[in-house]
Amino acid sequence: MVHRVANLDIPGRFAGTVPVWLSRLACAFFGIGLAVAARLAIDLVAPGVAPFALVYPASLVATLLGGWQAGLGTLYFTQLLAWMFVMPTVGGVHTEVQFIGAILVAITGTMVVFVGEGFRISSQHIVAERNAKLAERELMFRELQHRVTNDFTIVSSLLDLQRRRSNSPETRAALEQAIGRVRSIGRIHRHVYALPEGGAVPIRQYLDDLCMALRDAVLPPAGIALWWDCEDAKMSRECALSVGLVVNELVTNAVKHAFPDGRDGEIRVRFGRTGEGWRLSVVDDGVGMSPVDRKAGLGTGLMEGFVAQTGGALTVAGERGTAAHLDMPPSVATA
Repeated sequence: MVHRVANLDIPGRFAGTVPVWLSRLACAFFGIGLAVAARLAIDLVAPGVAPFALVYPASLVATLLGGWQAGLGTLYFTQLLAWMFVMPTVGGVHTEVQFIGAILVAITGTMVVFVGEGFRISSQHIVAERNAKLAERELMFRELQHRVTNDFTIVSSLLDLQRRRSNSPETRAALEQAIGRVRSIGRIHRHVYALPEGGAVPIRQYLDDLCMALRDAVLPPAGIALWWDCEDAKMSRECALSVGLVVNELVTNAVKHAFPDGRDGEIRVRFGRTGEGWRLSVVDDGVGMSPVDRKAGLGTGLMEGFVAQTGGALTVAGERGTAAHLDMPPSVATA
């Protein structure tokens, strides 16, 4: 989440690859070339008009790019070229008024160069301060995410401790289910906030990581295969977190209920564009779910909350296997 701002210090940026004096010389030549090209273009229309007019912008550009040394070099060299090849003469000799005018141009041009240098230095300080603040904010953000991850671990450990102390099978089962959900939410949270900077989450990479984690965490050693396919798209962190929780809940439910008595099968997860938006599908070839099981397993307030955060609608169908489809609006992701 650290945003980078353009730095006007060209010599400083290339100091590690070329000498500083060489980069400043290159900036000066750029300013001189810019002035000469502009003068040639102007002379096609109005030859000799305003001989020193291009000295100021050329030297200012060179100053902003390479510092006051490049600016002064551009100023004096372009002024010399204008004096020799553009300034009109009287009998081959420049007049006293022209000499005075050239001196005034040199003085005012020097002032322009140092004003530009002041602006360049100020902009560098502003950029450095802003980058320092953004880096500090990024560090605090990462520290917060680390603490949140630790909190998930602590909650999971406390629930597991309480489960071990409980003598009631119903309580132990409920606590075990709660532990699984806490661990799943922590895992998904860790995946989302470990992704590259920026507000948008690359959903393909995110679901790849999530499905691999689910395969290792919730699938039995053999018998059930998990497959996934995802189109390239980007999604906000909030929506991605909700989509991940939906995937986690649907896959976990399929593992628990679709393949009883050690039955083999497969679960397929797919995310992609449809004609009316985006669709997340979790399909298995298990025994299917009765309307009662469907209401108890997939219609809980927890799942409804995850679905509502995506702005979509969840439909579940199938008696020979179960197909769950989460249809979301086009605005939820960008291709």
